[in-house]
Amino acid sequence: PVIATILMVAITVVLAAVLYVMVMGFGSDGGNETPTGSFTMADKVTTGEKITFGQITPATNITEFRILLDDVALVSGTGYNYTDLAGDDAISAGDYIIVTGLDEGPHTVQLLFIATGDLVDDINFNY
Repeated sequence: PVIATILMVAITVVLAAVLYVMVMGFGSDGGNETPTGSFTMADKVTTGEKITFGQITPATNITEFRILLDDVALVSGTGYNYTDLAGDDAISAGDYIIVTGLDEGPHTVQLLFIATGDLVDDINFNY
């Protein structure tokens, strides 16, 4: 009877621990959650269109995103230039990109999180 009681207590403790892990989400891959955030404005500048970021949460590097112009992926340095005002290697409020090589007319810039493919935000403007 003593051994049976010890085994029953041990099984109960293990089941409680497994249930706790499942409920608290420790078993999830957490790193693939899409950050939240937004673009705050689009302004025409001499070299293209300046798109300003709001706060991205959690703090995320620009390289973890894909930037699309009218559903076509842009390449850093040729399609857009990123300015990290805080110098912290993460998108902060006020950081911006300048999209270059635009034709006249309406455009849409989208910010996609690469790990999940989810849209974080988009902004429409006329150039």
